[in-house]
Amino acid sequence: MIIIFDFFETLLVSHTIDFNLGLEQFWLSHYQDKCPFEDMKAYGEELFQVLLSKHAQGVEFPFVKEELPLFAKKFGGDKLSMSSVEEADFLMLCNGFELEPDIRRFIQKCSKNNIPMYVLSNSGFRGAALMEVLNRFGIGEYFNDLWSSADFGRIKPCKEFFELAVKKALEDNPSEARKDIIYIGDLYETDVIGAYNVGIKSLWLNRKNKKDKDGLATYSCSSPEQLFDIII
Repeated sequence: MIIIFDFFETLLVSHTIDFNLGLEQFWLSHYQDKCPFEDMKAYGEELFQVLLSKHAQGVEFPFVKEELPLFAKKFGGDKLSMSSVEEADFLMLCNGFELEPDIRRFIQKCSKNNIPMYVLSNSGFRGAALMEVLNRFGIGEYFNDLWSSADFGRIKPCKEFFELAVKKALEDNPSEARKDIIYIGDLYETDVIGAYNVGIKSLWLNRKNKKDKDGLATYSCSSPEQLFDIII
């Protein structure tokens, strides 16, 4: 067995999401002498619409690679890049993350049972930053690799994005086959459909008890504690 996890609302739950919390600290550090925060906040809202437009086309809008240069061009700044640590700091300011105890226990149980684990995530933040966040919650060490759409350029359910993870997981674990891979995620449209399209199993962490209208999920559960009954 091989498990590939989604990141947001699967491994980590966001109880609050507010991009402006990260943006304000960014402004204080780099732009407060160049523009009022309200101007930067308004431009951030414009860029959010750009993000939505790109996502509708299946394309990612990476924060560091594409957004930072736009802020610099707009307000005359010179902050054109971030380290993965700075990017993780920004991400954690924007999200009130929680690692649920059952998720931690499940990951630890999988590790004890020698189940290889990976992460495949839609995110405007690079994979190194996402792994930095997982490390801060003490679980990064359990994952063999992590892929973010910020690095790949396209978003789930993109078949090629899923295949990137599937290929690497099978290369790492030659005794396993595609039928042995399970993708765990919370969104039907990206996670369940994406897994189905590349011929791997899916476990839909269906926290809102929605109906599987197309019958594509291999497994479904409404809470993390049920993962133990399905996987282990």
